[in-house]
Amino acid sequence: MSKSNAITKNYLTTIYYLIRRDLRIFKEEFWGKLIDTSLLLFTTVVIFGYFLPAYGLKTDYGPFLLIGVIAGFGFFEVMGKVSVMITDLEGDRTILYTLTLPIPSWLVFVYIGVSWAILSSIMSLLMFPLGKLLLFSQFDLAKISLLKLPLIFIMSNLFFGFFALWLVAVLKKMSNLSHLFVRVINPMYSFGGWWYSWFAIYSISPILGYLHLVNPLLYVMEGMRAATLGQEGYLPFWFSLAGLTIFTVGFAWDAIRRLQKRLDCVT
Repeated sequence: MSKSNAITKNYLTTIYYLIRRDLRIFKEEFWGKLIDTSLLLFTTVVIFGYFLPAYGLKTDYGPFLLIGVIAGFGFFEVMGKVSVMITDLEGDRTILYTLTLPIPSWLVFVYIGVSWAILSSIMSLLMFPLGKLLLFSQFDLAKISLLKLPLIFIMSNLFFGFFALWLVAVLKKMSNLSHLFVRVINPMYSFGGWWYSWFAIYSISPILGYLHLVNPLLYVMEGMRAATLGQEGYLPFWFSLAGLTIFTVGFAWDAIRRLQKRLDCVT
């Protein structure tokens, strides 16, 4: 085995054990999170899938919103990680121990983003069968693309992980968190296609439609719905995937750069 291959193997082994540690910690919280997730999904799907259609809401809005809930779940799931890591950076800085491991500092931050993505994806995956049980025939599994869904699902959760890491890098202190929901999370979610499709807003105003394209969460919603409900009525799937990939790489690169500078990392 060459020296470079040995180094790569050591890096991957270290990352593997770090992620395994995070999964063990997550295991202790799993059942509580599952109950919370199930209740969230139940109330949303029942209201929009069964109650509101009686008041004239389209009958296919249940599956539409179900996919929106699943697609956006990881967005809120990783936001809790932001406050925890900022608290650590302002306090004990236990992250410095991880940075002493025999791997480059940039890889430590990549590990954090990927780990957050994995943890958020576990609960999101479980929402698919729960949603099917709640909506029955309204949610047609035959429309799901077995090629497109894994691609957009993985990229969506990677985006959530690295976007959260970027927020950590940008927010300098805990007091800034008070503005996070109002100034960042709520606008992104409200105008990210959770309630409506891109074509719906474009039909009202093309200018508003194009402005929506600066919101990376829109690509998550449009891509997930195109992959699970069929392409018709949504942005082209590959366009959504490409846009989301660009945003993910951009946020990851800037987050790593900022955190290396903030923590005075050598490499």
